[in-house]
Amino acid sequence: MRSLLLLLLIPSLLSAAAPVVSNVRAAQRAGTKLIDVTYDLSDSDSATVFVSIQIYSSGTPLPAFSLSGDVGSGVTPGFNKKITWNAGQDWNRRYTAYGSARIIADDLTTATPNSTLAYVPAGFSATSGSHSGYDTVFSSGFYMDKTEISKGTWDAVKAWALANGYTFDYPGVATAANHPVVGVSWYDVVKWCNARSEMEGLAPVYFTDATRATVYRTGQVILRSTFCNFTAPGYRLPTRAEWAKAAWGGSTSGPYPWPSYYGTGAEILDASKGNYSTGTSTSRYHQWDLSAISLATANYLTTPAGYYNGSQQVSGVPAATPIKDMANGFGLYDMFGNAAEWLWDSYYSGVTSTTEYKDDNYKGPDLGLGDKRYFANAFRANGGSNWDSQSYRDPAVGVGKAAYWNGSYWVYIDGSGSTSNLTTVGNIGFRTVRGL
Repeated sequence: MRSLLLLLLIPSLLSAAAPVVSNVRAAQRAGTKLIDVTYDLSDSDSATVFVSIQIYSSGTPLPAFSLSGDVGSGVTPGFNKKITWNAGQDWNRRYTAYGSARIIADDLTTATPNSTLAYVPAGFSATSGSHSGYDTVFSSGFYMDKTEISKGTWDAVKAWALANGYTFDYPGVATAANHPVVGVSWYDVVKWCNARSEMEGLAPVYFTDATRATVYRTGQVILRSTFCNFTAPGYRLPTRAEWAKAAWGGSTSGPYPWPSYYGTGAEILDASKGNYSTGTSTSRYHQWDLSAISLATANYLTTPAGYYNGSQQVSGVPAATPIKDMANGFGLYDMFGNAAEWLWDSYYSGVTSTTEYKDDNYKGPDLGLGDKRYFANAFRANGGSNWDSQSYRDPAVGVGKAAYWNGSYWVYIDGSGSTSNLTTVGNIGFRTVRGL
């Protein structure tokens, strides 16, 4: 067996009375394809820290997801902490003579601005639906809405926005005020982010051109990254990389709160823990919809935002039985199931060949690359083997397409972003993020 050799590993440290990573070394365990990365960890003011690691070959991120040991949440400071990577599982029959790794330690002491947000620490994640690991990007820490934006929250901000020079193309729809708002366009969501920022006295992120002189409030402006002030404290859409990292919740065994890295979506989904599409175009999708008279009143196929938060009802379970809180490791709800969610950036197959792709906090391809970004898909399984489709689709449509009930008929959107009979934007909602 060829040796998979890792050279000297250089740790990356977070600031703010941060934990310190030192004395990093690595070795391949004799006769195996296991790589042991050992390090020392100190922190003067925290009993435990969150640790993440990314392994590289000649600067290219490797699919290092089969990790065990002192990684993830709850790592205690001390000497000779060890992370074991199962390279035979993630990167079998390959080797490198120019390996390196980056370790991030975060004491999670940052206080969130308000109770609706959760802190997502700095770290790495796969940015495409394939989970291949070749699309791994480092993102700094940020705050994210714990739940998808509800219709009630959408309406409150929108009312302020309409009174302050904003316009929207779609009203937004939902079963009830506590359900995720859906039927909103990418443009409307971006403008709504700006409105929420201004309403709370925060500097907005999105502008109408590269001069950043005019806040984006009206129309359908095709935004470029240069139009955006990503360092502003206001609300914005998450990048694909940020969403993927948040969805995993710090897990090293898959993007769900149960082991789920391997196998198809159908093999690993647990419909008792998330609102997944399990029916057909003529049947109910979730027990929440059982009282619906027809598909036209089937609650837009959603459950209340954060419904899987410990108060969900599971058939066949005695009433007195505690139901597990289904927040992920970062305290985020509905990162699996319920409404699909808009992202800032789209995806295209050649993304990993670009130079800027290896940059920290990569914001995705700019205009002209890949699918129309306002049809960018959220990172979630839909009951089939295609990991990169919207949460809900008519199974008869096939892999790579999505279908949404708009109140009268199914709306189909294919992978290229083309539309058919599109009068609303279907079953897509969103949640926002803020920088530190």
